[in-house]
Amino acid sequence: MAPGEDAGTFLTRREMGWVLRRCGRHGHVVAHLDDDLADSFGATTGTGTALLRCLRCGTFLDLTDPDTAPTREVGTASAPVPLSGVPLAMRGAHGRKMALLRLLAAERGGRGVLLLIASLGIAQLTHTHVAVADWLGQLATAAQPLGQQIGWDVAHSALVQEAVALFTHADQTYNTIAWLVAAYGALQVTEGVGLWGGWRWAEYLAVVATTLFVPLEIYEIVHHFTLLKVGALAVNLVAVTYLVHKGRLFGVRGGHRAYLAEVRDATLPADELRRLGRSPALLTNTELV
Repeated sequence: MAPGEDAGTFLTRREMGWVLRRCGRHGHVVAHLDDDLADSFGATTGTGTALLRCLRCGTFLDLTDPDTAPTREVGTASAPVPLSGVPLAMRGAHGRKMALLRLLAAERGGRGVLLLIASLGIAQLTHTHVAVADWLGQLATAAQPLGQQIGWDVAHSALVQEAVALFTHADQTYNTIAWLVAAYGALQVTEGVGLWGGWRWAEYLAVVATTLFVPLEIYEIVHHFTLLKVGALAVNLVAVTYLVHKGRLFGVRGGHRAYLAEVRDATLPADELRRLGRSPALLTNTELV
């Protein structure tokens, strides 16, 4: 038996709040159905006004009312659609997943923007790194008398020498580093945009990209341990585990087909079909809204 096939989908107050917010931000989704289920998703007021029920939140809407929130209308009154044409309006736990994806998207997108800005700064060093190295050397020389007063040999300080050495690489080195940082930043921004939109390809991209960098993060922790690096690694591992498990990626827990069935069985039309003794499997559309 498919998930939820023996009973209606119960939404907690928090889940229902997410559903209402999504409808408020993205508009309701209604459908003109060429099926007996149309009776459950349509109504007529005492004045004869036709109403359609939102597939996501269940609100009955008068599409002729100018105050009605922007609404996606599937089919028309003269050309209704079969159940196979009804998109799957996500509800329940899948709403929570979308909210968590938005948080992950914000983190990925923010990091990507910072990396792109950093790449521009590194690229500038191609033309200025010699001058910066000279300036650091002069600064160390000028600070030498003050350093001697406090017992610090500035000219031979490991920190200062490493800083000067950082700016003495060849021009091509800075170009290469700038392009690598920019590419990684663009990847992070792409992940963020895709996860914010809830696209499945972005989940795969996030899992693959994050996993590829895990060995590098472990290497960094082993050689330069900080709690911040440990925290970042933990967040990435949790994110990968959640995406693979909840999204049923890479064939886990039945794969994409099982994921679509889980989403389908939590929809409002699926609840109504079960109430009428019919199978939610009649909802064969794979579009998620």
